[in-house]
Amino acid sequence: MFTLAILVALFVLARNLLGGRTGRAIIAIRDNPIAAQAMGVNTALYKSLTFGVSAAYTGIAGALSALVIAFVAPDSFDVFRSITFLVGIVIGGLASISGAVFGALFIQFVPNWAQDISKAAPWAIYGVFLILFMYVMPRGIAGGLRLALARIGRRGTGPRS
Repeated sequence: MFTLAILVALFVLARNLLGGRTGRAIIAIRDNPIAAQAMGVNTALYKSLTFGVSAAYTGIAGALSALVIAFVAPDSFDVFRSITFLVGIVIGGLASISGAVFGALFIQFVPNWAQDISKAAPWAIYGVFLILFMYVMPRGIAGGLRLALARIGRRGTGPRS
């Protein structure tokens, strides 16, 4: 319950950060740093701020992981864990907070379901989903849902005969 409360608080903080002036500056730097600098955005300041916020989130995640697992060792974070996180990012959607939720749900539940099929199935399913999502939904689940909702919204506002 404590971890869930921290998760909700961090998501609210991230939404507030991205919704304000700082978030617009960070997104402008991500999209085109030269244009952002030409518009007067202090890129060094906002890049440092982004790094600091990222480090804070990573530190909190590590502390919560240590609380849940009750053991911390460098070998518990291997290359396969990095690949798993990469797949979660691609499938969930990179540039959105909701994409992190979808990616986390994917990397949490799909291996458990795939273990019923075979021991090697999670990696095969990761590969299939990664290729499928890169072609069908290049912005992940969150981007695909956003696009679908925009198309549905446009369909209802067209001219009436």
